[in-house]
Amino acid sequence: MLRIGQKVSDVRLETTAGNFGVHEYFRGSWGLIVCYVTNFSAVCADELSQLVYKFHEFKSRNVKILAMSCDSVESHIKWIEDVKKISGIKSVKEQLFPFPIVSDRNRMLSLYLNTLDANCTDEDGIPLPCRATFILAPDLTIQLIHFYPQTIGRNFDEIFRSIDALQLSYKFSNTVFTPSGWKPITDCMASPKISRHDIEKQFPSSMIIELPSGKEYMCIVPKEEIKSTQKTHEK
Repeated sequence: MLRIGQKVSDVRLETTAGNFGVHEYFRGSWGLIVCYVTNFSAVCADELSQLVYKFHEFKSRNVKILAMSCDSVESHIKWIEDVKKISGIKSVKEQLFPFPIVSDRNRMLSLYLNTLDANCTDEDGIPLPCRATFILAPDLTIQLIHFYPQTIGRNFDEIFRSIDALQLSYKFSNTVFTPSGWKPITDCMASPKISRHDIEKQFPSSMIIELPSGKEYMCIVPKEEIKSTQKTHEK
């Protein structure tokens, strides 16, 4: 079973944009793998239309998208026209579909990703994927895994929030953590793995909260300092 921090294998893919390997496609960028249940279904069409509609937001974060189901490439190509209409892409000729859809008819990729849902099967009784989401870092390691059942559509606002948080921590070599419900406009926390001396050196404005246990594990880093340090890192 795949775990956080594990590098994904260079699986060969058959897609609507041709055949290529996972590493070739994602190398040098962040990655979003979206597994959905089946073509020509309402919630799946709604999810992919949201990915198309918000594609520029993913691109601005240097995130490449790869969708996947167990349907054939031919079926994907036909279904794409429905998704285009739902998402607001009016001209088939003028605007190509912005990301590939993988055909996993033999379920090999689904088995590798461990996404098959025993409670959701095709007309032959063979399990289909759940609504799985994987976020990859530029080094091709898995940073986040979300699994939703067939009955529940994904929350893409949470996916954007997660990407922003992951990219922030990644930029600071994981010395910065994000608290519950974090958004880019809120404070962060310093990693408990770095010493108080290093915290004070890297984040002079940080504040350690005094707790009844006496342990100093709650260290707040103001959002203003994160922004200023982030700009220094980017220079």
